[in-house]
Amino acid sequence: MAHIKRINTYTMNIRILLVLLVVFVSACTEKGKTTKNENEAKETSVASEEEFTINKKTSKHINIPGTRLFIIPPKGFKVSKSMSGLEKDDMGIQVFDLIGGDFYSNGKTYSKEALKNSGVKVYEYKEMKANNYPAKYSIIEGDNNLKVINLIFGDTTFCTMVMAVFPASDKHTGAELKKSLQTIYYDKDFTINPLETAQFTLDDSSSKFKFAKAAASIMMYTIDGVDKESYGNEPMVMVNTLPIDGSMTLRSTAERIISGLEKKSLVVSEIKNKSTKVVDDVRTYEIDVHGTFKGEKMIMYVMVAADYERIITIQGIVKSDFEENLKEIKKLTSTLKLK
Repeated sequence: MAHIKRINTYTMNIRILLVLLVVFVSACTEKGKTTKNENEAKETSVASEEEFTINKKTSKHINIPGTRLFIIPPKGFKVSKSMSGLEKDDMGIQVFDLIGGDFYSNGKTYSKEALKNSGVKVYEYKEMKANNYPAKYSIIEGDNNLKVINLIFGDTTFCTMVMAVFPASDKHTGAELKKSLQTIYYDKDFTINPLETAQFTLDDSSSKFKFAKAAASIMMYTIDGVDKESYGNEPMVMVNTLPIDGSMTLRSTAERIISGLEKKSLVVSEIKNKSTKVVDDVRTYEIDVHGTFKGEKMIMYVMVAADYERIITIQGIVKSDFEENLKEIKKLTSTLKLK
């Protein structure tokens, strides 16, 4: 299969991005009960080696579309057309805003050790504050001589991750990106419509799976569009947009998704129904992954779609009524169009 070509966008390291997303989502999506005393204890344990202390928006701040995050961009960086973030040549800042998440509930799973265990080289790791919220900050190694500055912060109502990617040899740009991240302002009162800024459309009128919410720039579709903090064993569909990476194919991107989940207790027994097709310059790769997750039977449907600007990944999770739910998920995904 031909490699995904990159045109007019920066080469985000997909392997590192998928690793960080697996760690981030596991750290933030399962909203647990946290007492006031636990929160106070965790806040006082946060180191203050280096504060990102901006407290207000200024006329220089811009909003990252699809998020509640505002930032003063580094010189020459523009809002990206292929992701939630900023870009300039082969460099960029990407934002994942998990509204309704909980920074505290599983915050311990986002750590220096977790990153190292995922095969990532960590140059720097700190726990501090960003915009007066508890935060975790790291600088890690990417592929292709890249470095990644990663910031995760939040409270009991949201959890946000920011990634800044730059050439490892370009210390000046690294410093400018870090300076930009220090201007982050998070506006809880800012209203967003995630579907307006999505890089794709799905017609959910013919499927029982309807749009429910956006979580960390991931669009979630559930039965009848029911919005919950946790879905347990209920089926769901998650759709994510990634920037183009010329080193990856559709198939290898799907394999990265599966590999990441295998590190989180997915056991694959069989892969069925592999297929590829091209419709209106959009290439797709689909598979059904059969196995168990944490000991329970599960089928995961994976679709990866790409044009010349972005990659869309879709994961359908089914743990019951397998044939019917898988059929309904494929009804939904068959309507995918890229904007």
